[in-house]
Amino acid sequence: MQLIMGIGTAEEIALAEVKAQEQMKATKVQGRDADPEPASPEVEVKCPVTGQVSRRARTAADPIVWTEEAWQRLQLVPLIARPLARNTVERFARGHEIWRVTTRVMDENKQAMIAADEFDVDTMMVMFQELRAKQIRAEAEGGRDALSPEMRAFIEDAKAQGITRCPIRDIEAQMGKCPVDLKTMRPEDAKAAMERLLAEQAGD
Repeated sequence: MQLIMGIGTAEEIALAEVKAQEQMKATKVQGRDADPEPASPEVEVKCPVTGQVSRRARTAADPIVWTEEAWQRLQLVPLIARPLARNTVERFARGHEIWRVTTRVMDENKQAMIAADEFDVDTMMVMFQELRAKQIRAEAEGGRDALSPEMRAFIEDAKAQGITRCPIRDIEAQMGKCPVDLKTMRPEDAKAAMERLLAEQAGD
């Protein structure tokens, strides 16, 4: 079956999931939410020659650490969108000088995005496409109106957050009003056209 919305074939989805799994391997998971936060955070470093492990003071360039509980919650995100979801939370953490992601940090990031009426477009689109792909499989197996557990959970979570509109449709509607046809242009040409449009608007 041909998948819609540019999701691609089952093989392409499988390859995307493998790529996402590889990206997630770089995530550092250590400790639990209830662990006390040290006054002077340190990281372990391993000598590439002797293999000896030592400790040094943590710097801003060191990887973000996820607690076990936060990591488990992240697993609820569809695999294909998990790296983007992780990056969104880590970007929030670094912006607030937080080096350890707990479930509380994840909640704070979520509340900040709700308060600002913002959402990560890339994450939302990829998650929607992944859920839609699973929805198509569910329809093929159980009938036209079948809802996959993932899609049902996605809808219920949106309702619980008070979301009454579809951000995907919002984006599509805004793109429909855009004078630049992004679908038929190369990325570099679309960027140049948008820059010209913004320059013209700024000159008005």
